[in-house]
This record gives sequence, C-alpha cells and structure tokens, in this order.
Amino acid sequence: MSILSEQLKLKQLELDTLLDITIAINSNEPAAVLYEIFSNTIIRQLHVERFMLLAFDMEWSVAAEHNVADLEMEIDVEHDLMPFHDITMLQELNAFNNKGLSSFDIVIPVYHKEQALAYLLLTEPRVDSLDDISNKIKFAKTVTNIVMVAIENKRLFNREKRQEAMQRELELAAQVQSMLIPDKLPKNDNVELDALYLPHINVGGDYYDFMYLNEEEFFFCIADISGKGIGAALLMANFQGQLRELVKKNHPTIDEFIQELNTGVLHNTRGEKFITMFLGKYNTQTRILKYINAGHNPPVLATKKGLRMLDSGCTILGMFERLPSVRMGQVPIVDDTTILCYTDGLTDLESDDGETFSTDTIGNLLAANLKEPVEEINRKLAAGIMRFRNENGFGDDITVMTLRIKGRTN
Repeated sequence: MSILSEQLKLKQLELDTLLDITIAINSNEPAAVLYEIFSNTIIRQLHVERFMLLAFDMEWSVAAEHNVADLEMEIDVEHDLMPFHDITMLQELNAFNNKGLSSFDIVIPVYHKEQALAYLLLTEPRVDSLDDISNKIKFAKTVTNIVMVAIENKRLFNREKRQEAMQRELELAAQVQSMLIPDKLPKNDNVELDALYLPHINVGGDYYDFMYLNEEEFFFCIADISGKGIGAALLMANFQGQLRELVKKNHPTIDEFIQELNTGVLHNTRGEKFITMFLGKYNTQTRILKYINAGHNPPVLATKKGLRMLDSGCTILGMFERLPSVRMGQVPIVDDTTILCYTDGLTDLESDDGETFSTDTIGNLLAANLKEPVEEINRKLAAGIMRFRNENGFGDDITVMTLRIKGRTN
C-alpha cells in the first residue's frame, strides 16, 4: 500500500506541474517565464545532470539549459539533430556527428504540424524503485510539447496581430496617398498629362502633382520619399503642403526656393529620411520650362529633334542643412515636347535574367510614340513593364507621370 501511495504522489506531482504550466499559459505569461518553469521541472523532477533545449524562432538557439559546457553549445541543429524524428537513446548509437552530443544520453524532438519546433537533449534521468526511465522520458516529452506548442501559438498569434496592424497601416497609407494625387489631370491646348501607378505590396512614398499657378504658369512634380507605410505617407502629405505654398511665392532665385524647401524637409524628418524630387515650372507665354532635379531619376524629354535627360539641379532634400550646390535647368519649348517622369521603382525593376529596366528602353518608347496620346504611351509602358518582369514581383512602387507640352504648331 505504501508503494502504491508513493507512486500516486509521483503522478500527482506530475499533474500539479502540468497544471502550473497550463495556468501560466492561460495567464499569457511571456516565453521567458514558460522556459523558466520548464527548466525547473526538468531539473527537479527528472533529476538530470544536464540538459539543453534548442528552439526555433527565426533561427535555432538555446532556449534553456543546465550545466552545459561550451562544447555542447556548438551543436549544429540542422546537421546534428534534424535526422532525429523520434525519441532516441544517443548512447545506443555507435558514433556522433558532433562530439557535443556525447555529453547527452537522450534526444527528444518536438514537432508541430510536421515542423520541427525544438530538440531537448538531456542526460539520463535518475530513477528509483518506484518509477522507471520510460515514464520519466514520456513526462519530459509531454512537458516539452506543451511548452513549445504554447510558445509557438503565442508567436503565431503575435505575428498575426502584427500583420493585421501592418495591413491597417498600409490601408491608411494608401488612403492618404490617394488623397494627395490630383483628382483631375489636365488635357487642353497647352498641356496634357497622364499618370501610371503600379503599387508594391508595401505602400511607399511615391508622389506626383500638378497645379496651375496662374493663367500662364503651371508646375508639375514627381517625388520619392524614403520609407514605407503611414510614416512615408504622412511625410508625403506634409511635403505636398509645403511645396504648394512655396511654388506660389515669388522667390528671387531658384536657389532660394529649393533651400527653403530643403530646410522644411530637414525640420520635419530630422535627417532620418530624405526626399528625391523633380520639379518643373512652365510659362505658356515665354514658352520656357524651368526645372530642378533634387537627386531624382532624370526625366526623359523627347521631341522630334531627339532625347535629353533633365538632370540639372542639386542633391537630395532633407540630409544637409544647406544644399551645397544648386543649378537650375532651362529648356525652350518649340515643338511638341513629351516628358516622362518616373520613380526609381521603374529602373530598379529586374527581369528573369537579372537585367534592369534601362533608360534606353524608356527613350526608345518615347521616340517611337511622339505623336501618340500620353495615355497610350503609359499603356504601352505598362505592358512593357509586365512583359519585362514576367513572374518577378515589384521591388518598389512604380510611378510614372507623362506629360506633353504643346509646341507652337501641333
């Protein structure tokens, strides 16, 4: 009767331990607490000389251990442990792939949905006449399974919550972005404009704009704000407001204008983000296009006389207290002039062979379609992009703004 009583006490102790673990799990205790309970259980109830629990969380690492030397820490999970799919008595093997394994007697793999979550390595548990080693090993496996599956579920839950939060942020960023782009693009005797936007999975900081300043002048702009998500979208909104106010002012020089814009960007970003931008300003009476390129991909200008890159300007905005050098570009408009502006998502696009979408491809498209409407040019460009990338995804947002300034004779 006393032997049976002692055996019942041992079973009750195991049940109490499992209950403690369950309470900790239901109380949403962090993984560190669960690992601590696990360690105390293995040491006190199995009476092992040493143990090591290797768990996977983005990478394999030691989650818990007792009395383990440096040699055992060098065990390579993928090479040394992944061949084990069931409880294995290591001492029954003739050889070890890693000498660190020779310090342990038993390996207990933990799988969840055919995915290895952990490996428990331990020395042989100490047993007495009231128990046997198989019961100890089964208990160790049960405890390890409960703890590791609970931690994995916690990880999956947190990951799902993060993904939901990210999705909400991206939806909000997309809403902000859609509010900033012009509702209606011009198509009249002076200018026609069309835009193309191919989004990446993460909403970025691409931005384009068009606005009449008065009856004779209009400005157009394309910009790329570093970063993704709502942070980039809010910075974009701030940049738009600042830019629209500044272009309305009569700055004595283009240098003064761009320096003031840079100061505002630097103030808002504190040097942690930057903006590349191309800004054009056209006067329908003087027929002069003035522009400045602030570290942006040079737009391609095409007329019947040929192609040119609009690359005059300065460095990126938001990184320096004062821009070191500013050079305004100026182009007289005589013939119909097509300008294709784009963000770097276009030229960063890669084919299956690792080739990038070149500016030569853009220039050839414009040269071959000088008389086509800008909507048709963008349609052909979009089709070319899809053929070029094939099965590859977009590494970044692609934004294209194509406009045609009408010449003296159309």
